[in-house]
Amino acid sequence: MPLQVDLDNIDMDEFPKVENLDFMDCILEEGDMLYIPPKWWHYVRSLSISFSVSFWWRTTVISPSV
Repeated sequence: MPLQVDLDNIDMDEFPKVENLDFMDCILEEGDMLYIPPKWWHYVRSLSISFSVSFWWRTTVISPSV
């Protein structure tokens, strides 16, 4: 069963280990872009009407023998 946590209002009694986590937050302005490294957990909340695009891709390693 998936666990649902209200990340805007974390219940510290139910999730006490959250206190030990490192968080980063930022506010992007018009035209800004944010890179989130692979496998990083993240949560996004819009402060106003907005549009976002996510790109998923894999890099291809070319063999040195080519």
